[in-house]
Amino acid sequence: MIVVRMPRLWGSARLGFLGTAFLLGGCATATPWQVPYNISALHSSVPAEAQKASHNAQVVLQLASVSAPSWLDTNTYQYHLLYQNPQMLLSYRDARWVGTPAEMLDMRLLQHLQQSQHWKAVLSGQSSGAAQYVLRLHLSNFVVNFTAPQAGQALIAGTATLLNAHNYQVIAQQSFRQTVPLKTASAAAGAAAMTQAGSHFVGAVSAWVDQYQ
Repeated sequence: MIVVRMPRLWGSARLGFLGTAFLLGGCATATPWQVPYNISALHSSVPAEAQKASHNAQVVLQLASVSAPSWLDTNTYQYHLLYQNPQMLLSYRDARWVGTPAEMLDMRLLQHLQQSQHWKAVLSGQSSGAAQYVLRLHLSNFVVNFTAPQAGQALIAGTATLLNAHNYQVIAQQSFRQTVPLKTASAAAGAAAMTQAGSHFVGAVSAWVDQYQ
Protein backbone atom coordinates (compact mmCIF):
# COMPACT_ATOMS: atom_id res chain seq x y z
CA MET A 1 0.00 0.00 0.00
CA ILE A 2 1.39 3.40 -1.05
CA VAL A 3 1.04 6.08 1.59
CA VAL A 4 1.37 9.73 0.66
CA ARG A 5 1.24 13.00 2.58
CA MET A 6 -2.04 14.73 1.83
CA PRO A 7 -1.98 18.28 0.45
CA ARG A 8 -3.72 21.01 2.45
CA LEU A 9 -6.92 20.65 0.47
CA TRP A 10 -7.51 17.28 2.20
CA GLY A 11 -8.07 19.08 5.49
CA SER A 12 -11.86 19.19 5.00
CA ALA A 13 -13.98 16.87 7.13
CA ARG A 14 -14.90 13.53 5.65
CA LEU A 15 -18.17 11.68 5.94
CA GLY A 16 -18.04 7.99 6.81
CA PHE A 17 -20.82 5.52 6.26
CA LEU A 18 -22.21 3.31 9.02
CA GLY A 19 -24.98 1.39 7.28
CA THR A 20 -26.98 4.26 5.83
CA ALA A 21 -26.03 6.80 8.51
CA PHE A 22 -23.40 9.48 8.05
CA LEU A 23 -20.72 10.09 10.66
CA LEU A 24 -18.09 12.81 10.74
CA GLY A 25 -14.50 11.64 10.50
CA GLY A 26 -11.06 13.23 10.34
CA CYS A 27 -8.89 13.54 7.28
CA ALA A 28 -5.32 12.30 6.97
CA THR A 29 -5.09 12.58 10.74
CA ALA A 30 -8.06 10.25 11.30
CA THR A 31 -7.64 7.66 14.01
CA PRO A 32 -6.97 4.03 12.94
CA TRP A 33 -10.39 2.91 14.20
CA GLN A 34 -12.23 5.31 11.91
CA VAL A 35 -15.50 3.81 10.63
CA PRO A 36 -14.83 2.49 7.11
CA TYR A 37 -16.75 3.79 4.12
CA ASN A 38 -19.51 1.58 2.76
CA ILE A 39 -21.24 1.77 -0.64
CA SER A 40 -23.67 -1.04 0.19
CA ALA A 41 -27.25 0.24 0.36
CA LEU A 42 -29.48 -1.19 3.09
CA HIS A 43 -32.62 0.34 1.65
CA SER A 44 -34.55 -0.31 -1.55
CA SER A 45 -32.91 1.27 -4.59
CA VAL A 46 -35.43 -0.15 -7.09
CA PRO A 47 -38.17 2.20 -8.35
CA ALA A 48 -41.68 1.22 -7.27
CA GLU A 49 -42.81 0.63 -10.84
CA ALA A 50 -39.95 -1.81 -11.37
CA GLN A 51 -41.10 -3.81 -8.36
CA LYS A 52 -44.47 -4.41 -10.05
CA ALA A 53 -42.91 -6.92 -12.44
CA SER A 54 -44.85 -9.99 -13.50
CA HIS A 55 -45.42 -12.52 -10.74
CA ASN A 56 -45.47 -15.21 -13.44
CA ALA A 57 -41.69 -15.19 -13.82
CA GLN A 58 -40.43 -18.78 -14.04
CA VAL A 59 -36.68 -18.28 -14.42
CA VAL A 60 -34.27 -18.59 -11.50
CA LEU A 61 -31.11 -16.49 -11.74
CA GLN A 62 -27.93 -17.12 -9.79
CA LEU A 63 -25.46 -14.32 -9.22
CA ALA A 64 -21.96 -15.77 -9.09
CA SER A 65 -19.60 -14.06 -6.68
CA VAL A 66 -18.34 -10.83 -8.25
CA SER A 67 -14.71 -11.15 -9.35
CA ALA A 68 -12.00 -8.49 -9.65
CA PRO A 69 -8.28 -8.20 -10.49
CA SER A 70 -5.78 -8.74 -7.69
CA TRP A 71 -5.13 -5.01 -7.19
CA LEU A 72 -8.79 -4.60 -6.17
CA ASP A 73 -8.73 -7.51 -3.73
CA THR A 74 -8.37 -5.15 -0.77
CA ASN A 75 -10.45 -2.79 1.36
CA THR A 76 -7.87 -0.03 0.85
CA TYR A 77 -9.32 3.27 -0.38
CA GLN A 78 -7.41 3.75 -3.65
CA TYR A 79 -7.22 6.81 -5.87
CA HIS A 80 -5.27 8.49 -8.68
CA LEU A 81 -3.91 12.01 -8.90
CA LEU A 82 -4.30 12.17 -12.67
CA TYR A 83 -2.94 15.71 -12.85
CA GLN A 84 0.36 14.61 -11.27
CA ASN A 85 1.01 10.97 -12.13
CA PRO A 86 -1.83 9.15 -13.96
CA GLN A 87 -0.12 5.77 -13.66
CA MET A 88 0.49 5.81 -9.91
CA LEU A 89 -2.17 4.21 -7.73
CA LEU A 90 -2.27 5.81 -4.30
CA SER A 91 -3.97 4.90 -1.02
CA TYR A 92 -5.28 6.92 1.89
CA ARG A 93 -3.40 6.29 5.11
CA ASP A 94 -6.48 5.94 7.33
CA ALA A 95 -9.56 5.85 5.09
CA ARG A 96 -10.69 2.41 3.95
CA TRP A 97 -13.73 0.54 2.65
CA VAL A 98 -15.84 -1.78 4.77
CA GLY A 99 -15.00 -4.63 2.35
CA THR A 100 -13.42 -5.21 -1.02
CA PRO A 101 -15.09 -3.49 -4.00
CA ALA A 102 -16.22 -6.89 -5.30
CA GLU A 103 -17.83 -7.77 -1.96
CA MET A 104 -19.66 -4.45 -1.71
CA LEU A 105 -20.96 -4.57 -5.28
CA ASP A 106 -21.94 -8.22 -4.90
CA MET A 107 -24.20 -7.27 -1.99
CA ARG A 108 -25.73 -4.30 -3.80
CA LEU A 109 -26.35 -6.16 -7.07
CA LEU A 110 -27.91 -9.18 -5.35
CA GLN A 111 -30.19 -6.91 -3.33
CA HIS A 112 -31.19 -4.92 -6.42
CA LEU A 113 -31.97 -8.03 -8.50
CA GLN A 114 -34.02 -9.57 -5.71
CA GLN A 115 -36.03 -6.39 -5.18
CA SER A 116 -36.75 -5.99 -8.89
CA GLN A 117 -38.97 -9.11 -8.82
CA HIS A 118 -38.26 -9.81 -12.49
CA TRP A 119 -37.12 -13.32 -11.58
CA LYS A 120 -38.78 -16.26 -9.88
CA ALA A 121 -35.79 -16.15 -7.51
CA VAL A 122 -32.31 -14.67 -7.43
CA LEU A 123 -29.74 -16.86 -5.68
CA SER A 124 -26.38 -15.88 -4.28
CA GLY A 125 -23.20 -17.51 -5.51
CA GLN A 126 -23.05 -19.72 -2.41
CA SER A 127 -26.59 -21.06 -2.86
CA SER A 128 -27.10 -24.72 -3.81
CA GLY A 129 -30.49 -24.07 -5.44
CA ALA A 130 -31.17 -24.91 -9.08
CA ALA A 131 -31.00 -21.99 -11.51
CA GLN A 132 -31.52 -21.62 -15.26
CA TYR A 133 -29.18 -18.66 -15.69
CA VAL A 134 -25.92 -17.61 -14.07
CA LEU A 135 -24.82 -13.98 -14.03
CA ARG A 136 -21.12 -13.32 -13.69
CA LEU A 137 -19.74 -9.84 -13.09
CA HIS A 138 -16.06 -9.05 -13.39
CA LEU A 139 -15.10 -5.71 -11.90
CA SER A 140 -12.29 -4.02 -13.83
CA ASN A 141 -12.10 -0.64 -12.09
CA PHE A 142 -13.15 0.89 -8.80
CA VAL A 143 -11.20 4.03 -8.06
CA VAL A 144 -11.51 7.74 -7.33
CA ASN A 145 -9.72 9.85 -9.95
CA PHE A 146 -8.70 13.37 -9.01
CA THR A 147 -8.37 15.31 -12.27
CA ALA A 148 -7.27 18.55 -10.58
CA PRO A 149 -6.42 19.68 -7.03
CA GLN A 150 -10.09 20.48 -6.47
CA ALA A 151 -11.91 18.19 -8.90
CA GLY A 152 -12.38 14.51 -9.53
CA GLN A 153 -14.77 11.65 -10.20
CA ALA A 154 -15.58 8.18 -8.95
CA LEU A 155 -15.23 5.39 -11.50
CA ILE A 156 -16.74 1.90 -11.52
CA ALA A 157 -16.34 -0.35 -14.56
CA GLY A 158 -16.87 -4.01 -15.28
CA THR A 159 -18.22 -6.68 -17.61
CA ALA A 160 -21.35 -8.77 -17.04
CA THR A 161 -21.76 -12.18 -18.64
CA LEU A 162 -25.01 -14.16 -18.67
CA LEU A 163 -24.60 -17.94 -18.95
CA ASN A 164 -26.85 -20.95 -19.35
CA ALA A 165 -26.58 -22.68 -15.97
CA HIS A 166 -26.82 -26.15 -17.54
CA ASN A 167 -24.09 -26.01 -20.20
CA TYR A 168 -22.41 -22.67 -19.34
CA GLN A 169 -22.78 -21.39 -22.87
CA VAL A 170 -22.69 -17.59 -23.10
CA ILE A 171 -26.10 -16.03 -23.68
CA ALA A 172 -25.01 -12.39 -23.63
CA GLN A 173 -22.21 -10.13 -22.47
CA GLN A 174 -22.08 -6.39 -21.83
CA SER A 175 -19.54 -3.91 -20.47
CA PHE A 176 -20.57 -1.15 -18.07
CA ARG A 177 -18.88 2.05 -16.96
CA GLN A 178 -20.21 4.63 -14.52
CA THR A 179 -18.63 7.90 -13.39
CA VAL A 180 -19.91 10.45 -10.88
CA PRO A 181 -18.18 13.82 -10.25
CA LEU A 182 -17.03 14.69 -6.74
CA LYS A 183 -18.64 17.66 -5.01
CA THR A 184 -15.37 18.45 -3.22
CA ALA A 185 -11.82 17.10 -3.44
CA SER A 186 -11.92 14.89 -0.36
CA ALA A 187 -12.13 11.25 0.62
CA ALA A 188 -15.66 11.74 1.94
CA ALA A 189 -16.84 13.26 -1.33
CA GLY A 190 -15.16 10.41 -3.18
CA ALA A 191 -17.00 7.86 -1.07
CA ALA A 192 -20.31 9.64 -1.63
CA ALA A 193 -19.70 9.75 -5.39
CA MET A 194 -18.67 6.09 -5.37
CA THR A 195 -21.92 5.20 -3.59
CA GLN A 196 -23.90 7.02 -6.27
CA ALA A 197 -21.84 5.40 -9.04
CA GLY A 198 -22.52 2.04 -7.43
CA SER A 199 -26.27 2.68 -7.57
CA HIS A 200 -26.07 3.59 -11.27
CA PHE A 201 -23.82 0.62 -11.99
CA VAL A 202 -25.96 -2.08 -10.38
CA GLY A 203 -29.08 -0.47 -11.84
CA ALA A 204 -27.63 -0.67 -15.34
CA VAL A 205 -26.48 -4.28 -14.92
CA SER A 206 -29.85 -5.28 -13.46
CA ALA A 207 -31.81 -3.58 -16.27
CA TRP A 208 -29.63 -5.31 -18.86
CA VAL A 209 -29.98 -8.84 -17.45
CA ASP A 210 -33.71 -8.40 -16.70
CA GLN A 211 -34.47 -8.35 -20.43
CA TYR A 212 -33.41 -12.01 -20.70
CA GLN A 213 -35.79 -13.41 -18.08
